[in-house]
Amino acid sequence: MSWFILALLSAFFLGCYDLAKKKSVQDNAVRVTLFFCSAFYALFMSPLLLTGHCESLPLQSHVYLFGKAAIVGGSWILTYNALAHLPLSIATTIRALAPVFTIFIAVTFMGERPFALQWAGVAICICSYVGLSLAGRKEMGHFFSNGWVICMVLGTLLAACSGVYDKFILQRMNFDPLTVQVWFSIYMMLWQFVICAVTWFPTRHKTTPFKFRWSMLLVAVLLIIADRCYFVAVSDPDALISIITVFRRSSVLISFFAGLIFFKERKSKMKFIALLGVILGICLIALGK
Repeated sequence: MSWFILALLSAFFLGCYDLAKKKSVQDNAVRVTLFFCSAFYALFMSPLLLTGHCESLPLQSHVYLFGKAAIVGGSWILTYNALAHLPLSIATTIRALAPVFTIFIAVTFMGERPFALQWAGVAICICSYVGLSLAGRKEMGHFFSNGWVICMVLGTLLAACSGVYDKFILQRMNFDPLTVQVWFSIYMMLWQFVICAVTWFPTRHKTTPFKFRWSMLLVAVLLIIADRCYFVAVSDPDALISIITVFRRSSVLISFFAGLIFFKERKSKMKFIALLGVILGICLIALGK
């Protein structure tokens, strides 16, 4: 299966994952929810270590994979907390800007030089971001000074860094995709356990109580499928991380409309215009390549 189709499949399951994630963190203790989602992910993946499907890795390789878990873990902490407090339609539209950040990172650190059409896409995305801020004022006050919006933007930036890092370990270092996914799940669980034990457990009686929800299992299953498609796509020598990131963020279409339908979020023409602007922008970024 081509990396192009795998990227689109990853986007579909990622959109469904966003819905399950929103249900899991809503009015819940976010850090504990993160740990349980990570634990279920690792629980489902770890049996592969016993079947011989994973490659044996030296210590240095484990350091690289732990670094990936740290980057993604930081992104999860920021975005999950933001998602618990922001409308899904706004949160996922911000997340759709990840390709913009990826291009900036690629230009700065990997020496890539985007074409004019890609820069036009970046400009349209930024204008759409401003339009989204105007729509968001009615729901959450001033958009750019909202702490949860800032968390979502920072989490999205870390996710973009993770995408570039994935290209490095899968294409340049030739890591096996399944091995990366299995060890990533284990290190992510350990990372979230430490965060939860240090920052949540001592103050658990003063914060939002934790409620176990079966949607946490669904979060793990959907993310496993989305990540499997993604890792295999990125490992293809011909795959372009900027294009894959663009298509993965098209998951915003699923979560945006689901947020309006299932979570009864406020409808707004400005939101739709901003979303269309983001979609147009990321399409130009893809075509420019």
